[in-house]
Amino acid sequence: MSDLELKALSASSVIPTSELHGLVCGFAAGCPNRFSMSDFVQLAGSDLLSDALAVEAFVSAALDDFYSQGMTFLPLVPQDTELLNLRLAGLAQWCAGFLSGFGASVQAQHAELAPDLQEVLRDFASISAMDDEVDGDEQDESAYMEIFEYVRVAAMITTTLVAQATDDQVDPA
Repeated sequence: MSDLELKALSASSVIPTSELHGLVCGFAAGCPNRFSMSDFVQLAGSDLLSDALAVEAFVSAALDDFYSQGMTFLPLVPQDTELLNLRLAGLAQWCAGFLSGFGASVQAQHAELAPDLQEVLRDFASISAMDDEVDGDEQDESAYMEIFEYVRVAAMITTTLVAQATDDQVDPA
């Protein structure tokens, strides 16, 4: 079990770790450079979170990973050693959490999101509704890896697209 996963479990024993991580990443993507811990706690539900120190430790670690310059970010989903249907369910939970966090944090002035960003959000909505009943054969494994990699990169790109939209609105060219 990774350090980040242990921190997620310490932050909440009620919210699945994949969903909680997606919630943090989506919330961060929707408001680049202004993550509000109190707003996040309100969104997640203070009754579903454990003590403030555990939540802060998890959020801090998740954000460090999400904003890492080395492109090392990975959505927190079950490991490759787990059954494929568990990994798919985790990825669906992660995307659902991301969408919830993003929707709650995106600034009001982003009434019209960039087409690329709209596409990512639609894709995440489709992934969050994915059926996790699969055979687990080589073709399914390959498809999962492609979807996982898309989610990983799209989440990072989302932050960039929102930051660019914010910059465009502050300083129209």
